[in-house]
Amino acid sequence: MPDVAAQFREYIRLDRKHRSGGLTPAEFERWTRLKRGLGKQFSPGLSDEESDRRSSLRVPAQLRVDFPSIAELRGKLMTNISRGGLFVATTHLLEIGARVRLHINIESSDESLEIEAEVVSQNVGPQYESEPPGMGLRFLEMDEASERRLDELYEEILHAAAGSGVPRRGGSG
Repeated sequence: MPDVAAQFREYIRLDRKHRSGGLTPAEFERWTRLKRGLGKQFSPGLSDEESDRRSSLRVPAQLRVDFPSIAELRGKLMTNISRGGLFVATTHLLEIGARVRLHINIESSDESLEIEAEVVSQNVGPQYESEPPGMGLRFLEMDEASERRLDELYEEILHAAAGSGVPRRGGSG
């Protein structure tokens, strides 16, 4: 059985280099294989094509998110995050294309990160019977400080997943 924690650590190292544009062709191939393999740990049905469309690995996370202008979406649970977006478990779905402001409550520091996002997917229909209902949101442009804090949060979650050994399965989004 592969050492999942070691794979996560290697993915984190290569992902940092990838973000700065410094991967060699061999490192890019390894980063892609790690992203695919680790992604399947969380979403066993994930195809290589789906994984390749994503700019980063989706990692299970359980943080509270609030949508200040939508009462029905206060105190919802974010079940996974990537560098480009997150998935919110909810039965109160917004239309695809809807733009929203959300607050991610970061428990480790008692702070909240405010981000603009767009609804890009919904888990509804028979193909999602085994998935939690909810919606995928893509992060929109943000200021440099918010982007830096979001990157830090993503890496904290990656490190937590790497330290836990075998990852838990999260919702898709």
